[in-house]
Amino acid sequence: MFSSLQTLSYNAINIGCNSDEANIHKVRVTNTLAFVASIIACINIILFGMLSHSLITAIMNIGLLTICLSAVYLQHRRLYYIGRMVLLLSIISYIFIHANWVVGTHLGVQSTFFTLLPLPWLLLEDHRKRTKVVLSFLCCSCYFYIQYHQPVTPFIAFSHDYQSILQIGSELLAMLVLIVLAITFDNDRNKYENRLKKLATEDPLTGLANRTKLLNEGNRVLAYAKRHQEPLCVALLDIDHFKRVNDKYGHSHGDTSLKIIAKLLTSNLRESDLIARYGGEEFALILPRVNLLQATNILNKLREQIALTPICYSDVCINCSASFGVTQLNNPTQQLTELFDQADEALYIAKNQGRNCVATFQLSNPNQV
Repeated sequence: MFSSLQTLSYNAINIGCNSDEANIHKVRVTNTLAFVASIIACINIILFGMLSHSLITAIMNIGLLTICLSAVYLQHRRLYYIGRMVLLLSIISYIFIHANWVVGTHLGVQSTFFTLLPLPWLLLEDHRKRTKVVLSFLCCSCYFYIQYHQPVTPFIAFSHDYQSILQIGSELLAMLVLIVLAITFDNDRNKYENRLKKLATEDPLTGLANRTKLLNEGNRVLAYAKRHQEPLCVALLDIDHFKRVNDKYGHSHGDTSLKIIAKLLTSNLRESDLIARYGGEEFALILPRVNLLQATNILNKLREQIALTPICYSDVCINCSASFGVTQLNNPTQQLTELFDQADEALYIAKNQGRNCVATFQLSNPNQV
């Protein structure tokens, strides 16, 4: 039951979210406000109907309910600005009429304008700054007018006890609106922050770490290896004749090759190993707690598996090979960039020796293994 309600709420809040990424957050907050206002309107219809049997109040709240649902429909039709302006102006008008003429100032309904102050800035697009200022100023003006002008005899008169109950209810509802909007805003903010972090540290094509993340994580792993005097190897992988693949079969086939090789690396290496797309058709590997001989054996197995794995796209299957250059941490003064330079030299040797092989970097002489 709870799961069904949660799914229903999620789908309702996301109505109209099939738009550009920049607009999704504002659509969700708008829908949240519209549905909370609709719930408040329904509560008011029941509450005031039971207490006062007021036709005016019923008509007002039915009107607000209709407008809120219309705003959601406008979001669905991608008429975002119109939907948000209709919603905001309707809620401002509803609170003004409600507090000024229907129930009077004693219930504190006018305090809800404080809740509305940040909403234009949350709902409207960044370039609507003038509109945001005008709407915020309108909320302030409405509050001060109701709070300090000559009191108007309200249409509905409640006893002192009912006034106290309704005032508390009005304040709680205003708090509820702020809490719900804050939760929605915070969830979306966290989601987009995580997405930005992912974009900043992950290669979008292969899903592997990019060079920035590789260097950050690699320096941490290197420092650990130095501190504990553990072996560590760094390797570079280059897909052989990758330009020919792109030229002959198209870039889509080339992209598929990169994705498949990335999956092979991920599935055949340890979780503690760092794998990254170094650039173009190059991949970088950092293998902690592995000496040069062990690294060479691991890379040769990877090389053989890459050569045997068919890469298919649009019913065309090809096989690729890869060359590897690998080096190891030799002294505690070495930096990660120096190790990558050594791996790059070894990779250059592997290419000169016919490709589809693993070459190791030695301080005196790189040798093919």
